Formats: sequence, structure tokens, C-alpha cells
Amino acid sequence: MRKALVKKAVTLLLLLTIIVPGCFVRYYDVYGDNKQNLDNANNKKSDLQSEYDKTQKKLDELKSQSNDIETYLTQLDSQMSAINSSLDEVNGQIEQIETEITDTEEKLAEAEEDVDEQYDSMKLRIQYMYEHNEETYFALLLNSESMGDMLNKAEYITKISEYDRKMLEKFNDTVNFITAAKIKLEQDRETLVAKQEELTDKKSSLELLESTKKKEMASLKKNTQQQKDYQAKIEADIKAQDNLIASIEAKIKAEEEANKNNNSNNGGSNNGGSTKYDGGAFKWPTVSTRITSPYGDMEGRTSPHQGIDIGAVNRGVSGDPIYAAADGEVIISRSSPSAGNYIAIYHGDGLVTRYLHASVLLVNEKEKVTKGQLIARMGTTGNSDGVHLHFDVRLNGVVVNPWNYLSK
Repeated sequence: MRKALVKKAVTLLLLLTIIVPGCFVRYYDVYGDNKQNLDNANNKKSDLQSEYDKTQKKLDELKSQSNDIETYLTQLDSQMSAINSSLDEVNGQIEQIETEITDTEEKLAEAEEDVDEQYDSMKLRIQYMYEHNEETYFALLLNSESMGDMLNKAEYITKISEYDRKMLEKFNDTVNFITAAKIKLEQDRETLVAKQEELTDKKSSLELLESTKKKEMASLKKNTQQQKDYQAKIEADIKAQDNLIASIEAKIKAEEEANKNNNSNNGGSNNGGSTKYDGGAFKWPTVSTRITSPYGDMEGRTSPHQGIDIGAVNRGVSGDPIYAAADGEVIISRSSPSAGNYIAIYHGDGLVTRYLHASVLLVNEKEKVTKGQLIARMGTTGNSDGVHLHFDVRLNGVVVNPWNYLSK
């Protein structure tokens, strides 16, 4: 009988030697794989974040170049406006001078015609008096009624000659004055035409420079859009990595809890230190109840909204409190390009809640939190259109409807 009991005891010890280490080996293999996967995921996210930062730096440089060109184009526009204004003024002056030249030419033609007529009349009178001088003279004497009348007529002949001379001189002076005025107007026109050509050349140079700068701006805009598209892809990849990291960390926590529970059961006691969702309703995660984008919303999106967006009590004002929806352990408390400052809490049984776009984070990773505890303040960091809290729930790494866990 005693030998039989000893034999059974030895057999049991052998079985325990085989089974128990196997369980531990399996646990540590799975745990080790997940830790390696987590390290790989974090390394990949770090690489993506580095690439994102490089792209952002490039975008900042492109923005700076665009601003410089826009400033330069504004200056060119100002110079172009000044040149166009000067050209309009010069063109108006040229048009006015050409009108004055036309009027002067008409006056000059009339004056020259008057000179010619006066000259021809004077020549005829002089010729007539020369050819009939004696006859005319004696005719005047004979036809005079008195000596005084005769002297008056003789003086009249002299005055006619003097009048012709003075009129001719006057007309010649008028012709000379008008000719000088015309020459002055033509000189002024030549000066204005030269200025017009100079301004036109400057305008052509500015137009060429403006065209070149606009082409540079178009190239910068194209490059900027390409960089933004690339950055958006990186941002989506980072978001996917965040989801993967949260999923792996949830698995690791679940494995740690399972191991603790196994150890507690094997030891015949429960240490009460594990994180386990109690199945009750989550606490509403902030003070505001104004939902700006519901779960599953498609408006302005390419895929359904994965959580609930809750706006601030006072629109646009940061700082509303953010509370832990349930007891758990903080597995993420960091910043991301898309999520901004965000927190992920593991509640046990593969259940994780996330709180995105916070202005400030108030808890650290691996810190235990209780239901309703203040963990952050509402903000608009990351990819956000305004101050709000994005709250979502994941079960075993898969997005689920938050309303399944919230009191309605």
C-alpha cells in the first residue's frame, strides 16, 4: 500500500515537471513575441514620425519660399501699377501735344498763307507804282482840289508802302513765332516718346519677371501639394501604428493578467491587483454633452467615424476636464501628429478607451487610474478642426461602438 502511494506521488511529480514548465514556456513565448512585436511597432512608428517631421520641415520651407514670392509679386504689382499710371500720364501728354502740334501746324499754314498774300499784294503795288510812278504822281496833283489835298495824297502813297512793309514784318514775326512753338512742341513730344519707350521697356521686364515668379509659385504649389499628400499618407500610417501598438499593449496586459490570475489560482488566493472590466456602464468622459460628430458619421470623411466627438462647453475654449471612463491602467500617454496629445487606458478583458486631442495630459503610462479620475484637459491638438474630445473604444484591437458601454 505504501509503495503504491509513493509510486503515485512520483508519477504526479513527473507530470507536474512536464506540464507546468510547458505552461510557463508557452506563456513566456507568447509574451516575448508580443513584446518583440511591440518593439517593432514602436520602432516603425518612430521611423514614420521622423519622416513626418522631415516632411513638415520641407513644407515649412516651401511655405517660407511661397511667402517670399507672394511678397515679391505684391511689390511687382505695385511697381507695375506705378508704371501703368506713369504710362497713362505720358500717353495723355503725348496725345495733348500731338493735338497742339496739329493746331499749331494749321495756324502756321494760315500765317504763311497770310504772309504770301500780303507779300503778293505789296509786290503788285510796288510794281504798279514803279511802272506808273510819274503818271500816278501827276494824276494825284491834277486831281487834287488844293495843295493840302495833294500833299495828303502824296503822304498816303508813302504810308501805303510803309503799311505793306510793317504788315509783312508782322506776318513774318507770326510765322517765326508759330514755327518756334511747333519746334518746341515736337521736341517735347520726342522727350515724352523716349520716356514712353523707357516705361514700356520697364513694363515688359516686369511682366517677364512676374511671369517667371508665377511659374515658380505654381511649381511650389504643386510640390507643396505632393508633400501634403505624402504627409497625409504618413499620418495615416502613424495612426495605424498607434492602433497596432494599442492592440499589442492590450494583449500584453491581458496576458499579464491571465498569468497573475493563474498564479493566484495556483496559489489558492487572489491578490486583487489585476485590471478587469466589471461590465458596468462607463462614466461620460467629460462635462459637456454636445456631440459634434457621432460614431459612424460619414460627413466630410472617407470612412466612418470611429468614435464620438464631444465639443467644449464654451465653443473654442480649451480646458474642459477629461475623465477616465472606467478603472484601468494607462498604456499610452503621448503625442501623435493625427491624435495630438492622447491617452489610452486598458480596462481588462482586451478593452481599451482612448481620449484624443487633449491640450494637456495629466497621467503617465503604466499609471493606475480610477473611474471618473481627471486624466487630461480638452484641446485641439493634432488633426483637429476645433476644441473637442474624440472618445473611442477598442475591444481586442478592434473599434467598437462606444454607446455599447455608455449610459444613455
